[in-house]
Amino acid sequence: MLAVLVYFFHVLLGGLLWKDYSHLQQPISDLTASGAPNRFLLLLFTNIYGVLAVVFAVSFTVFAVNERHKLVLWGGISFIILHVVSISYSFFPQDLPGTEPTFDGMMHLVVTILIVPFTILTPLFIGLGLRKEQAWKSIGNFSLLCGLLIIIFGGLTGYFFAKGLPYFGLVERVNISTLQIWTFVLSFKLVTTKHEGQ
Repeated sequence: MLAVLVYFFHVLLGGLLWKDYSHLQQPISDLTASGAPNRFLLLLFTNIYGVLAVVFAVSFTVFAVNERHKLVLWGGISFIILHVVSISYSFFPQDLPGTEPTFDGMMHLVVTILIVPFTILTPLFIGLGLRKEQAWKSIGNFSLLCGLLIIIFGGLTGYFFAKGLPYFGLVERVNISTLQIWTFVLSFKLVTTKHEGQ
């Protein structure tokens, strides 16, 4: 849950510090792109987010899947890969619009492509697995809903980016926020679960 709060804080802080930045039009990664005005400050928060997210993904996979369906385990492994790969964003900043393409900028796109399948599979696998347990069925259904939304808005994000359509930033935020909200809800459920075996 703390990782999610740190992530949203970095987005809000970046928009406040960069006066000409548009949350509706620009991707979140512009905030830490090469040449972004507050890149190194915001990288501090994205790195904290990355570490916390990996710790949660690993701990969930190791401790929360002992007696769960194998799909939950595979979802947890996908969860770990997703966040381990996403840490590499710090090493490959995006190129700001209007600047010359760089190797780092191209690698940023490669990392994004690599992350897509794991972003989709994580909530789908975990959702399908949790639906088989009565106490976790609602979280399972919520996970499947989030997975479906990520497929829809992830596809729209790619389409808006490829076509250079307006409000790309808004569509991307719906996609990324879905994953973050799912992570927060899953973590909250784990924290508030009192009975062993649930």
